[in-house]
Amino acid sequence: MSLLGYIRGEQPGYFKTIAVQRAEGVGGLGEYLTEYALEHGVLPGRRAVFRNVLVPRSTGPTGESEVDVLLLHETGIYVFESKNYGGWIFGSAEQRQWTQVLEHGHKERFYNPVLQNRAHVRALAARLALPEDAFRSYIVFSERCELRKVPDDTDAFLICRRQNLLKVLRKDIKARGRRFADEEFDRLSARIGELHEASTDEAKAVHVEQAQRVLAGEVCPRCGGEVVRRKGRYGEFYGCSNYPRCTFTRKV
Repeated sequence: MSLLGYIRGEQPGYFKTIAVQRAEGVGGLGEYLTEYALEHGVLPGRRAVFRNVLVPRSTGPTGESEVDVLLLHETGIYVFESKNYGGWIFGSAEQRQWTQVLEHGHKERFYNPVLQNRAHVRALAARLALPEDAFRSYIVFSERCELRKVPDDTDAFLICRRQNLLKVLRKDIKARGRRFADEEFDRLSARIGELHEASTDEAKAVHVEQAQRVLAGEVCPRCGGEVVRRKGRYGEFYGCSNYPRCTFTRKV
């Protein structure tokens, strides 16, 4: 948190921040702070902010894609993937795993957030019947981390730390121009609101269970099929039960 952000009204007070962290953990706090900045920060034009939206999808490892934070704006739909990490961050646009380097050189791996948010955008585009160029993908990291080697910004996605989010977003909004007239904005707001209302605690619990099975290697990360042990010319390996439609494999 920064004192300047609090003075501007872009960040909540200290005690509220602590309460959210205790209730939702570090990851939930990052999403909350991003949501708060989008709702209370100075941004031109009409907007509506939604958090933790489950978007049904027909393909993928889980039945839904969970969007951390979404900003519906008259210039487009901005989709935010929040990573409330510390340490040094390394990764490339197409690399499946990124690296977080902590104190004493300890390393942690996490799924590429560019690819992660790309899946969110595709699910939203299909559900809302909009072209993908109506969306803008933002990867928002904590101010506690240092982005040592990450991809440059493109027309498809942008990577920033949270203290720079509103400054970057205002510039982005100004450059894009208005896309949704009032009637279309209201229609999209109602449709996204329906998705948000359907994202109940029970639905989120099912989604988390599915996601944990993917992380555990029990479910194919591409299509959601069961991962089974197979024998091949060069020995045993894990493969998707939907082969040959899905060719995912993993070493034993």
